[in-house]
Amino acid sequence: MPGFRTAVAADRDVDILVRGPVTTQDITGVSAALAGTLRSAPEAGHVRVKLAEYRGGDREAFAVAQVNVEIDGRLVRAQSTARAVPAAVDGVVAALAPRIRRLRRRLSGSEPGPPSFVDERWDRRPARASAPAVQGSGRARQITRHKAYPLAVHDVGAAAFTMDLRDYDFHLYVDEASGQDTVVVRAGAAGFRLVAVRPELLPAGSGGVPLQGPPSRLPTLTLPEAIRALDGMRPAFLAFAGVGSGRATVLYRRFDGTLGLLRSLW
Repeated sequence: MPGFRTAVAADRDVDILVRGPVTTQDITGVSAALAGTLRSAPEAGHVRVKLAEYRGGDREAFAVAQVNVEIDGRLVRAQSTARAVPAAVDGVVAALAPRIRRLRRRLSGSEPGPPSFVDERWDRRPARASAPAVQGSGRARQITRHKAYPLAVHDVGAAAFTMDLRDYDFHLYVDEASGQDTVVVRAGAAGFRLVAVRPELLPAGSGGVPLQGPPSRLPTLTLPEAIRALDGMRPAFLAFAGVGSGRATVLYRRFDGTLGLLRSLW
């Protein structure tokens, strides 16, 4: 993975990738911090950890910890930022444990039917803003990652549930009823918000998902227009419909100050 190097993990089932001045103590600490959570989920398979610390210039240093766990063929992910690696690790472990428990309830059959969002805070927070260290860095116009893959086909409940399990701020998918590209995004205490190429074709029901208002239309932009628009936004991503293609694309800021692009493979 560009920019990251592989560290030696205490557990052969855990891969740890590090970037920046991450110490041996940080690496040992994340293995120890994850041990209890992983023991409580014996079905957990491969674990990948990313630890990064960003410094340089007049930017304020900050750390990122990300953990990806495979459970019965499904991905559970959590991510946390802090001033230092140990604090980011504490945050990511705290965020990971309830996600694992929630997936285990679904897999065990104790939570049958569509995903439930009643009496839960899954995950009613606003989308994250760009980390202070990368705002206005002067490097944000460079696209360094381009991801294209077949989009999963979901209803809104499954899409929101997937986004929560993976600790995403947005999730790009194909709506199973209308067959169109759709993006579910976080809307803070209100729950979630939907945007689509043709929102009028989306099903009227919310499937039990707390939605903020009716679905809205994706703006149609060229890539340069989207980059300029994202420059002036607080959220770290912008979903739009590409000119000519009519397909949804998400442009997002990366922690190193560059941009990533996410779209459907076909």
